[in-house]
Amino acid sequence: MLMVLLAGCGTFIEGPLPVAWGDIVVADVGDAQILDARSAEDYAAGHVPGAANVHWTELTGPDDDDLWDVRPPEELVAVFEARGISSDAPIVVYGSGPEGYGDDGNVFWMLRYLGHSDVRVLNGGWAGWLASGGEIADGEDGPAPTAFDAAVDDSVFATTAQVEAWDGALLDVRSEEEWLGGHIPGAVWMDWTDMFDDSGALLEPEAARARLEEVGIGGEQDVITYCAGGIRAGHTFMVLEALGIPAKNYVGSWARWSGEVGEVAYP
Repeated sequence: MLMVLLAGCGTFIEGPLPVAWGDIVVADVGDAQILDARSAEDYAAGHVPGAANVHWTELTGPDDDDLWDVRPPEELVAVFEARGISSDAPIVVYGSGPEGYGDDGNVFWMLRYLGHSDVRVLNGGWAGWLASGGEIADGEDGPAPTAFDAAVDDSVFATTAQVEAWDGALLDVRSEEEWLGGHIPGAVWMDWTDMFDDSGALLEPEAARARLEEVGIGGEQDVITYCAGGIRAGHTFMVLEALGIPAKNYVGSWARWSGEVGEVAYP
């Protein structure tokens, strides 16, 4: 829980201090474009100065068959362009940590799907920014619209047919209650929040690898992640990519599997 105490000399904030690891999980936004993946309401109440705002609800939703899916690439591009996010410069995404339903990781995945090769995630998210003494802006002061040239990368996207024929690891990252209620046959389970420590920052790489290895993730196998609709699974995709483990996100996830296949296994 984030604690903010107002005192005569300023603001004291207790929260997760960002720690960088690899080229994807960073401790500072540097000179990259900054993308706030939280809700519009949270963004308006306070955000990193100069940050754009894109929430996952603008990027996914029901398709023509009323099954959950990612929006068409041209619609995704239009969202990022309207918010001032360019394809020509590095991007650092931040979100709400374990309270954010995977918001930052899902937007990370969206940008990777659109072919952006230099996307990073701020460890600790908004709470980490505050804990580090970062400046706060409010209102809607995002960057001006710009151009975004997409080069869709299907290698990070998993279809239902690929999940059915998959001979790698299939990782369910929903809650334990959801997992016990039924899962895709052959899947292993790990709650997506297991990648965070008690402060709300991501686990150190060695600890993250160890937790994944406990459920059989690691080694030579590629991984498909899934959850209810691909949001939390996008965050786990981000962690796997940061660890150098090849992964795909099954965006339709349990909602699409239930509609297109319907086969259910139980622990």
